[in-house]
Amino acid sequence: MSIDLDDFRIITASAYAGMMAPLTDLPSSVCVLTGDTDNGLGCAGVATQSLEELDGVRRRWRLGDVARLADFVPKILSRSPADRRPALLVPPRLTTAWEQAAQGWPDGIVLLGRPAAQVSRLADDKVFVREQLRRIGVTVPDAEVVVAGELIAAFPRLSTSLGLPFVAQTPQGAGGQGTYLVRTRSDLAHAVHGHPHASPWLVSAFAGELTVNVTGLVDGAGTHILAGSVQSSGIGELGSGFGAYCGSDFGRFATVPSGVVDAAYAQTRRVGDWLGSVGHRGLFGADIAVAGREIAFLEVNPRIQGSSWLLSKLERRHGGEGCLVRHVAALADPDASTGDDHPVPPGSFDGSHLIVRWTAPGSVVRSVPLAGTYRLGDGGETVTVTGLPAVGSIIMTGAIAARFEAGTSLTEPGGTALRPAVREFLARWWDGWRAAGT
Repeated sequence: MSIDLDDFRIITASAYAGMMAPLTDLPSSVCVLTGDTDNGLGCAGVATQSLEELDGVRRRWRLGDVARLADFVPKILSRSPADRRPALLVPPRLTTAWEQAAQGWPDGIVLLGRPAAQVSRLADDKVFVREQLRRIGVTVPDAEVVVAGELIAAFPRLSTSLGLPFVAQTPQGAGGQGTYLVRTRSDLAHAVHGHPHASPWLVSAFAGELTVNVTGLVDGAGTHILAGSVQSSGIGELGSGFGAYCGSDFGRFATVPSGVVDAAYAQTRRVGDWLGSVGHRGLFGADIAVAGREIAFLEVNPRIQGSSWLLSKLERRHGGEGCLVRHVAALADPDASTGDDHPVPPGSFDGSHLIVRWTAPGSVVRSVPLAGTYRLGDGGETVTVTGLPAVGSIIMTGAIAARFEAGTSLTEPGGTALRPAVREFLARWWDGWRAAGT
């Protein structure tokens, strides 16, 4: 790479500390800003500040929420040892909230990323992105765009043209929020009533139970395809509804037919070339439905993804720079190359993670299970538990209760069900927490 990140001080900002873990391990990392408190990970020698610590509440944080911590950045840096290196603040994606919050920063602190006004349509408008994918020849599901006031009445027509079930999505929403599987008119009415201000809706044919994600990176040298994973979604035991992201499995990608992999990689490269043509730099991901040997691109994520930390960790374990490091380098110098491609055969990275969400009503956390590594079943497999809330916090419905990481698969091949040993472990883990009293 043409940029040495040791020439900068690195500040990361994310919903939870582990989301940027490979960057926080760098010697140049000086500060970690998060929504959730870093409970069980540890960032030795690095300043930390969380909204959970500040508010006494852990909730499901949105992209712009952590921007509330922007005012702490100059203060934290002023308390650090004297250092003339410029500071780079790295959020998963630049938002207007971050831009506004950073206006009062002194010189020497750079908010990294493309301006929010340039990236918001790519990141927040599913209808626009779906139209662009179709325009560049990427395979997408059959779909219609329907204004909210006409959506419920259109159910008979949509069920005929798209088939049942079909998928209804609000134009904005990440991680599967605002996505509904519709089998009946009442399902559609429930979706609309849950989002009274959303319009228009993107209504698509259901394209398959299996969803994979392909990660790419755009730098000054072009598009690089990094790796694929099977998405974990819609697992009720984890507090995840239909289409809601709850983890990734890189090892399971080896089970995807080679023809599907080739098509997914080729079309993801086309997506990356399009993103590059409109100025995008850094990481991106494509969510792709698979049905047999057919694929359909569902969404594009022009940002750091929820699985980027794990991919970066696995890449570094195999001698690479790590995709998060390359992402920062691509944003810091948009014209430079971040390194050569090292093609990785599907499934070469054996690693998976799951996000466990709190499904009960809001409660005061009076105790938590111990973070650490536990045995799965009677074999030699283990799972590492991190991301627990702080004792004394109020944990709200939908907040992250824990994160599980393993060197093996935690879900069944399709990514929509837990393996029996994981289901048993999760049940024992919850029982132990309840027995101690929330």
